[in-house]
Amino acid sequence: MSNQDSQSILPYSLTAFLGDLGSLPFTLLGLLMVQGYVAGPGLQSTSVLGLYAPYVFIAYSAVILSFLCGALWAAARVSEPGLLANATVVLSNLLALSAWASLLLNYVAPIMTIFAVTLLLAGFLSLLWAERLLGSQAGEPDRVYWSMRLRITAVVAVWHVVVIYMMIQELNL
Repeated sequence: MSNQDSQSILPYSLTAFLGDLGSLPFTLLGLLMVQGYVAGPGLQSTSVLGLYAPYVFIAYSAVILSFLCGALWAAARVSEPGLLANATVVLSNLLALSAWASLLLNYVAPIMTIFAVTLLLAGFLSLLWAERLLGSQAGEPDRVYWSMRLRITAVVAVWHVVVIYMMIQELNL
Protein backbone atom coordinates (compact mmCIF):
# COMPACT_ATOMS: atom_id res chain seq x y z
CA MET A 1 0.00 0.00 0.00
CA SER A 2 1.48 3.34 -1.02
CA ASN A 3 1.83 6.25 1.37
CA GLN A 4 -0.85 8.17 -0.55
CA ASP A 5 -3.29 5.23 -0.24
CA SER A 6 -2.75 4.96 3.51
CA GLN A 7 -3.22 8.72 3.92
CA SER A 8 -6.50 8.66 2.01
CA ILE A 9 -7.81 5.76 4.12
CA LEU A 10 -6.64 7.05 7.51
CA PRO A 11 -8.83 10.18 7.70
CA TYR A 12 -11.99 8.14 7.02
CA SER A 13 -10.97 5.48 9.51
CA LEU A 14 -10.24 8.11 12.13
CA THR A 15 -13.41 9.99 11.24
CA ALA A 16 -15.50 6.83 11.50
CA PHE A 17 -13.88 5.89 14.81
CA LEU A 18 -14.45 9.34 16.30
CA GLY A 19 -17.99 9.45 14.89
CA ASP A 20 -18.85 6.10 16.45
CA LEU A 21 -17.20 7.14 19.70
CA GLY A 22 -19.21 10.37 19.64
CA SER A 23 -22.46 8.48 19.19
CA LEU A 24 -21.71 6.21 22.17
CA PRO A 25 -22.96 8.73 24.81
CA PHE A 26 -26.33 8.87 23.03
CA THR A 27 -26.58 5.09 23.37
CA LEU A 28 -25.34 4.98 26.96
CA LEU A 29 -27.65 7.79 28.09
CA GLY A 30 -30.52 6.26 26.13
CA LEU A 31 -30.00 2.86 27.73
CA LEU A 32 -29.80 4.46 31.17
CA MET A 33 -33.11 6.25 30.58
CA VAL A 34 -34.75 3.11 29.18
CA GLN A 35 -33.64 1.20 32.27
CA GLY A 36 -35.13 3.88 34.54
CA TYR A 37 -38.29 3.99 32.48
CA VAL A 38 -38.82 0.22 32.33
CA ALA A 39 -37.38 -1.09 35.59
CA GLY A 40 -37.45 1.99 37.80
CA PRO A 41 -39.90 4.68 38.76
CA GLY A 42 -39.41 6.41 35.39
CA LEU A 43 -37.21 9.04 33.82
CA GLN A 44 -37.36 11.07 37.02
CA SER A 45 -35.21 8.38 38.63
CA THR A 46 -32.43 8.52 36.05
CA SER A 47 -29.41 10.66 36.71
CA VAL A 48 -25.81 11.04 35.65
CA LEU A 49 -23.56 12.42 38.38
CA GLY A 50 -26.67 13.75 40.10
CA LEU A 51 -28.00 15.48 36.98
CA TYR A 52 -31.35 14.62 35.41
CA ALA A 53 -30.42 12.24 32.56
CA PRO A 54 -32.69 13.82 29.89
CA TYR A 55 -30.99 17.19 30.55
CA VAL A 56 -27.59 15.56 30.12
CA PHE A 57 -28.85 13.97 26.87
CA ILE A 58 -30.07 17.37 25.64
CA ALA A 59 -26.82 19.09 26.59
CA TYR A 60 -24.68 16.48 24.85
CA SER A 61 -26.93 16.54 21.81
CA ALA A 62 -26.73 20.35 21.61
CA VAL A 63 -22.93 20.28 21.81
CA ILE A 64 -22.60 17.64 19.09
CA LEU A 65 -25.12 19.40 16.83
CA SER A 66 -23.24 22.69 17.26
CA PHE A 67 -19.95 20.96 16.46
CA LEU A 68 -21.41 19.45 13.30
CA CYS A 69 -22.84 22.84 12.32
CA GLY A 70 -19.33 24.28 12.52
CA ALA A 71 -18.06 21.49 10.29
CA LEU A 72 -20.86 22.20 7.79
CA TRP A 73 -20.01 25.90 7.85
CA ALA A 74 -16.37 25.07 7.08
CA ALA A 75 -17.39 22.76 4.23
CA ALA A 76 -19.68 25.43 2.77
CA ARG A 77 -16.93 28.02 2.91
CA VAL A 78 -14.53 25.89 0.85
CA SER A 79 -17.19 24.70 -1.60
CA GLU A 80 -18.03 26.39 -4.86
CA PRO A 81 -19.38 29.88 -4.07
CA GLY A 82 -23.04 30.40 -4.79
CA LEU A 83 -26.54 30.41 -3.43
CA LEU A 84 -26.33 26.85 -2.04
CA ALA A 85 -23.09 27.55 -0.16
CA ASN A 86 -24.52 30.78 1.28
CA ALA A 87 -27.76 29.08 2.27
CA THR A 88 -25.76 26.29 3.92
CA VAL A 89 -23.80 28.81 6.02
CA VAL A 90 -27.06 30.47 7.11
CA LEU A 91 -28.64 27.08 7.89
CA SER A 92 -25.62 25.99 9.92
CA ASN A 93 -25.95 29.16 12.01
CA LEU A 94 -29.69 28.68 12.50
CA LEU A 95 -29.18 25.06 13.56
CA ALA A 96 -26.44 26.02 16.01
CA LEU A 97 -28.72 28.68 17.50
CA SER A 98 -31.56 26.17 17.75
CA ALA A 99 -29.21 23.82 19.63
CA TRP A 100 -28.47 26.63 22.08
CA ALA A 101 -32.21 27.37 22.37
CA SER A 102 -32.85 23.72 23.21
CA LEU A 103 -30.69 24.17 26.31
CA LEU A 104 -32.76 27.15 27.41
CA LEU A 105 -36.09 25.40 26.86
CA ASN A 106 -35.39 23.20 29.89
CA TYR A 107 -35.89 26.27 32.08
CA VAL A 108 -39.27 27.27 30.60
CA ALA A 109 -41.44 24.29 31.54
CA PRO A 110 -41.06 20.51 31.78
CA ILE A 111 -43.17 20.01 28.64
CA MET A 112 -40.64 22.09 26.72
CA THR A 113 -38.02 19.40 27.34
CA ILE A 114 -39.88 17.25 24.83
CA PHE A 115 -39.79 20.12 22.35
CA ALA A 116 -36.05 20.55 23.00
CA VAL A 117 -35.31 16.91 22.11
CA THR A 118 -37.57 17.22 19.05
CA LEU A 119 -35.78 20.40 17.96
CA LEU A 120 -32.42 18.67 18.27
CA LEU A 121 -33.68 15.67 16.28
CA ALA A 122 -34.87 18.01 13.53
CA GLY A 123 -31.47 19.71 13.64
CA PHE A 124 -29.54 16.48 13.09
CA LEU A 125 -31.80 15.47 10.20
CA SER A 126 -31.64 18.94 8.62
CA LEU A 127 -27.88 18.95 8.95
CA LEU A 128 -27.60 15.62 7.17
CA TRP A 129 -29.87 16.89 4.39
CA ALA A 130 -27.87 20.11 3.97
CA GLU A 131 -24.57 18.25 3.98
CA ARG A 132 -25.91 15.91 1.31
CA LEU A 133 -27.02 18.82 -0.87
CA LEU A 134 -23.69 20.55 -0.53
CA GLY A 135 -21.82 17.31 -1.22
CA SER A 136 -23.91 16.54 -4.30
CA GLN A 137 -23.00 19.93 -5.72
CA ALA A 138 -19.32 18.94 -5.43
CA GLY A 139 -19.84 15.81 -7.54
CA GLU A 140 -19.72 12.10 -6.76
CA PRO A 141 -20.48 11.47 -3.07
CA ASP A 142 -17.91 9.59 -1.02
CA ARG A 143 -19.68 6.29 -0.26
CA VAL A 144 -17.56 5.41 2.76
CA TYR A 145 -18.20 8.79 4.35
CA TRP A 146 -21.93 8.73 3.56
CA SER A 147 -22.31 5.23 4.89
CA MET A 148 -20.76 6.41 8.16
CA ARG A 149 -22.87 9.60 8.31
CA LEU A 150 -26.10 7.70 7.68
CA ARG A 151 -25.23 5.03 10.26
CA ILE A 152 -24.34 7.53 12.97
CA THR A 153 -27.26 9.84 12.22
CA ALA A 154 -29.62 6.85 12.36
CA VAL A 155 -28.30 5.89 15.80
CA VAL A 156 -28.63 9.46 17.06
CA ALA A 157 -32.12 9.87 15.57
CA VAL A 158 -33.38 6.59 17.02
CA TRP A 159 -32.25 7.58 20.51
CA HIS A 160 -33.91 10.98 20.16
CA VAL A 161 -37.17 9.29 19.15
CA VAL A 162 -36.92 6.83 22.06
CA VAL A 163 -36.35 9.67 24.54
CA ILE A 164 -39.24 11.67 23.08
CA TYR A 165 -41.50 8.61 23.35
CA MET A 166 -40.58 7.99 26.98
CA MET A 167 -41.10 11.63 27.90
CA ILE A 168 -44.52 11.72 26.26
CA GLN A 169 -45.51 8.46 27.94
CA GLU A 170 -44.54 9.82 31.36
CA LEU A 171 -46.78 12.84 30.79
CA ASN A 172 -49.73 10.53 30.10
CA LEU A 173 -49.30 8.61 33.38
